[in-house]
Amino acid sequence: MMKHKLLKVTLGVVAAVVLVFAGFGAKTLADNYWSGHADVDAINTALDKINGQLTAKNTALATAKNQLTQAQSDLTTAQQDLATSKAQVTALQQQYNNLQTQYNNDTASLQQQIQQKIAEGNQKVADLQTTVNNKQKDLDTANQTISSLNQKVSDLTQQVADAKNSKTNELSQTQRDLLQAKQDVSETRAKAESIAAQSTSTTE
Repeated sequence: MMKHKLLKVTLGVVAAVVLVFAGFGAKTLADNYWSGHADVDAINTALDKINGQLTAKNTALATAKNQLTQAQSDLTTAQQDLATSKAQVTALQQQYNNLQTQYNNDTASLQQQIQQKIAEGNQKVADLQTTVNNKQKDLDTANQTISSLNQKVSDLTQQVADAKNSKTNELSQTQRDLLQAKQDVSETRAKAESIAAQSTSTTE
């Protein structure tokens, strides 16, 4: 675009120069040859300078285009990398969400199991305490029964002792009565024999 514009300017200048030379006569052209030659040289120099600037600008433009192309390529690559990174981030976020959900579910399940085990443990403790209380009641009842039996044994032992003492006393009295009866019988026999002896003597 810039090259075409400069080319149009150059052609315009050349056309103006041609018109100037055409407007002068041959004599005028001959009279002003050297001064016009200097102008043409100046124009050529200017054109060379413009051409050099144009070449430099074209080179710079080409370099800029290459840089722009490279930048666009880099941008495309960066956008692709960004899209890939976003996809990876999305995938990682999904994995994190899944893991978080799994963790929450596992934690809730574990907490429920712990509460269930605690409830079962408390129930077992309560059942065991009830069993212990019942056993204690049975033991207390057994102790009371044993105490009652011991008292009965003691009473029976005392009764046996009392009965033995009573029987011993009765036996002693019976023995004394038996001895007394034997003595009485012996005395009565002796007395009877004595009377019988006396009676026999009297009869003779």
